[in-house]
Amino acid sequence: MHVLGIDVGTSSVKAAVLDVETGEPVGKIAHVGYELDRPTPETATIPPERLWKAVLDAARQAVDGQRDVQGIGFSFFTPALLLLDAADEPLTSIVTHLDHRSRSEAARIEAECGEEFLAMTGNRPLPGGISAVSYAYLVRQQPSLPRLVRRYLHVDSWIGLRFTGEAAMDCGNACFTGVFDTMGTHDWCDRWCNYFGIERAWLPPARSGDVTLGGLRGEIAQQLNLPPGIPVKLGTADTSSALLAARIEVGDLLHVVGTTQVLAVRTAQPRPAADHLTRLLGVGDGYVHVAHNPVGGVALEWMHQLCFHDQSTAEFYAQSIPAAIARQTDVLLDPPYLGGDRLQIEERRAAFRELTIAHERLDLLAAVLAAMRSHHAQATAVVADGQTFRRIVLTGGGAAIARQVIYDRETRAVEMIEEASLRGVARLFAV
Repeated sequence: MHVLGIDVGTSSVKAAVLDVETGEPVGKIAHVGYELDRPTPETATIPPERLWKAVLDAARQAVDGQRDVQGIGFSFFTPALLLLDAADEPLTSIVTHLDHRSRSEAARIEAECGEEFLAMTGNRPLPGGISAVSYAYLVRQQPSLPRLVRRYLHVDSWIGLRFTGEAAMDCGNACFTGVFDTMGTHDWCDRWCNYFGIERAWLPPARSGDVTLGGLRGEIAQQLNLPPGIPVKLGTADTSSALLAARIEVGDLLHVVGTTQVLAVRTAQPRPAADHLTRLLGVGDGYVHVAHNPVGGVALEWMHQLCFHDQSTAEFYAQSIPAAIARQTDVLLDPPYLGGDRLQIEERRAAFRELTIAHERLDLLAAVLAAMRSHHAQATAVVADGQTFRRIVLTGGGAAIARQVIYDRETRAVEMIEEASLRGVARLFAV
């Protein structure tokens, strides 16, 4: 069986026709990039039609000439809030997890009911990271907004609605709304709906990501040159999809290396805490713990552009990175938050220490790599919770660099899988 997999990320959409049994692409992987709107440093939004166009373009390119596609499934970045009116037209831009304009709302919620919120939803009221916190910011900016809202969706729900005419939200996404009882009923929670002023009628049903949302609408089928009515799976969060692709079980570690570094484990004993995210997998009833290493790909890109711009990307990674790994330096990146901290409400920044005029640019790069290694160890300890991992699976655009920088002395087998969040879509049909 062949299905169309669509992986909606924060800067691009990838799509491929996948073999369900193997998860392998049977043709090319289409890649369509798009930009976030960032008029201020704290803003990170997407005009809905820009994202929709990227989804359709990637899907068309992937399907090109293939006639045996028998289903469609998705993987999504999360959370990404979109409010619709009574005609299902967007009232706002899509507010992504990188949008931190709601810091003051997050701080207020933390002060008022932070412990209760964490215990029930599984997470702190993170700016951008919990969509209801972003909603609170939007309402502060536009007090009349609640009177116009008829649907409160994440991108997974909105794309599914446009493909099928039906709306639902996978339970993994629902855990990042802030109005879902993650640790209890696995349903929308009156306590937090009332707190945020979100009507339960606005919220779609929370479902497992492997459910068939509906059949492909004729209009969309015509645009993609696919048969109308083929089953469309709801899909789930990108990290969850990667966990499925890598067949991660309790006792394994998934390490996703991109702009940020994500370390994820499946757990039978969910334990909400401030140093990690706790949510449902999104397919079935299993739980996931997620920690972040703040020194990710964005830090290396910054170093390349700032200090090594005379080198091509290939030269930087093939020559300067190995040289910095071998270099001994007393320069420190401390604190290390060049890209911020996704687990904190307050803004966090970075600083180099012990820097003198005698140091060279290679010392700065060596300090960044040393911070990457040390904070990887800290993040791993958070999700390990005392256990030793049987398997370590690396994925993401920076996986090869992470293997070189972090796992060069690793005695356990370190596996690598390309495009795991895209390949995991095939598992929605195999589960």
